[in-house]
Amino acid sequence: MIDTHAHLDMLKTEEDLLESVEKLDGIITIGCDREEIYKAVELANRYDNVYASVGYHPYDIKGLTEEDILLLKKLSEENRKVIAIGETGLDYYRDITPKKLQWEFFEKQLNLAKELNLPVIIHSRSANEDTVKILENFSPFPSSGILHCFGGDIPMMERCVELGFYISFAGNITYPKADNLREVLKATPLDRLLLETDSPFLTPQKKRGKPNKPSYIFYTLEFVAEFLGISAEEFESITDRNAVNLFKQFSYIAQ
Repeated sequence: MIDTHAHLDMLKTEEDLLESVEKLDGIITIGCDREEIYKAVELANRYDNVYASVGYHPYDIKGLTEEDILLLKKLSEENRKVIAIGETGLDYYRDITPKKLQWEFFEKQLNLAKELNLPVIIHSRSANEDTVKILENFSPFPSSGILHCFGGDIPMMERCVELGFYISFAGNITYPKADNLREVLKATPLDRLLLETDSPFLTPQKKRGKPNKPSYIFYTLEFVAEFLGISAEEFESITDRNAVNLFKQFSYIAQ
């Protein structure tokens, strides 16, 4: 099983980290500010089945300059375990970063992903229309990418799939009040579905109240598979195949 989005440096204990690395075939750990990008690369280089994505979250872009974008490029070019750019995107949920600045650094990171021929991991919260507008303006994306922890509606999902993106769902898909999100899940093509934990956030319902960790992805897997009416084994195979298609570095899993 592959967890396509986790923040391993934020896990509560070393035991949680080691357990997750042992139980999963692959994990992408996300660095999304000036400090975390180095932690993500270090963790990826420490474990064979961990890879890194580096970028700047829209809440963490104040004070950034063009030098910070060049740093992402340097880390990507010098570390084979860096396999994506992000998470990057837009977040209007809290008034933390001016929208104009969010747009600027989102676009810079999209340009970088295209320049490096790497997938891009997209964060979008309370900004769905603007997110799609920017992605449409920057299409095509030959290396594709992920709409992580998807929280949009069916029309947004369909537009993103048309642009060549994958749609990833996290533990919140299991929450009792997530009916609208499950309708999106049901409408998403199987060959564009991915799962993630976004750990230590969004713990699946069965473990809710505890910090999330990548090994909890199996609770989400079981829930989603049952909801879609297929076996957990088949759905794991589907999502792993999708991850391999997007991130060729995971190809050993499919062998």
